[in-house]
Amino acid sequence: MTILDRFIKYIKIDTTSNSNNDNTPSSKGQFVFANILVDELNKLQLDEIFMDEEHCYIYARLKGVADLPKIGFVSHLDTSSSASGKNINPKIIYNYDGENVKLNNNTELDVSVYSDLKNHVGKTLITTDGTTLLGSDDKAGIAEIMNMLEYYSTNDVEHGDIFICFTPDEEIGNGTKYLNYDIFKPDYAYTVDGSSVGEFSYENFNAASATIEINGVSTHAGSAKDKMINSVRIATIINSLLPEEVPENTEGHEGFYHLEEISGDVSYTKMRYIIRDFDESNLEKRKMLLKEIVNQLNSKYGNVISLNVRDSYRNMFNIINQDPLIIENTIKAIKKNGVEPIITEIRGGTDGADISYMGIKCPNIGTGGHNFHSIYEYVCLEDMEKASQILVSIVDTFSKIDSKTKENEKQNTPVLKKLI
Repeated sequence: MTILDRFIKYIKIDTTSNSNNDNTPSSKGQFVFANILVDELNKLQLDEIFMDEEHCYIYARLKGVADLPKIGFVSHLDTSSSASGKNINPKIIYNYDGENVKLNNNTELDVSVYSDLKNHVGKTLITTDGTTLLGSDDKAGIAEIMNMLEYYSTNDVEHGDIFICFTPDEEIGNGTKYLNYDIFKPDYAYTVDGSSVGEFSYENFNAASATIEINGVSTHAGSAKDKMINSVRIATIINSLLPEEVPENTEGHEGFYHLEEISGDVSYTKMRYIIRDFDESNLEKRKMLLKEIVNQLNSKYGNVISLNVRDSYRNMFNIINQDPLIIENTIKAIKKNGVEPIITEIRGGTDGADISYMGIKCPNIGTGGHNFHSIYEYVCLEDMEKASQILVSIVDTFSKIDSKTKENEKQNTPVLKKLI
């Protein structure tokens, strides 16, 4: 099966995750997709295949030479709810001419807005029809992993054990919630969940969330003096006292406060923030400022505000940067395919962060997809093929490490604690 055939087959399955469902997986379509993948893995005759029938995790292992490093690859089954994942009808554009791409009568991919399109002239694009997302996040990654597995299962090439894990509900932050590390146990791993081919990320935000509840006092507006406590107005004061460090004003390594949701009336208002920073100490300062603002306003209005701050995930840079071997080998594998590595930070979270803090260093690799979570999503077929070849080169590069080097590296690896 070609990588294109796999990808088209996969995106036809609606696997949109549902943040309002506390179950894992949060949608039935993820089980449908998982069963299809298990069938394909069986046809590839992998040595060990296991599906968690309760939580919809797929594990597989292709056995290799015992003394060689064991490499794992992770992708997620679900797609974002930011755009519809139902009835996806992709458009395939061969020999792309570099001009705007018409998705339907009302919608197009404008090259002046989506400048990455210019990098794909003469290649094959797979786009949406302008009404749904495409699903390359992360079905491009899964197709690339399956393509890599087919290569190793049908060719007599020396390699160490190759571990696979396909997770549910990554898009709603639950991708590693029930991951079984007794089954998934490589020496190194990669999430195959990035954007441009050649992208290599081992740095992500430190993250926290904050929920603020304000209990006001409602009275008739005509006689409200010294009686009314307007919870909506207090909410606007809280937001105004935070710096203008918001997603729409920041980039690169700049952190932010993001007011994701606000609802209420005079009597009661609820606010929900996410707080992000690449530097752990700066994240603590951001949380402290929010606490100071709430304390200040509680002193003025009589303790009407409650604040709940919860840490979400940490920057995997703190773990992966300790190990130059995985960084050097990944860069070498990307370059081996004639691609210039794009080392970039992830302005978000990744399953690789949790996995890294569980003791398996797990950076992220690009898939060739662009404009995730939107009707403007597209992927370049040739980049998908190249991304799959990079996965093969990663395994091949590590396979050239002799057992002595591997043992020395293990002895120098610190004991890591589980992320809380």
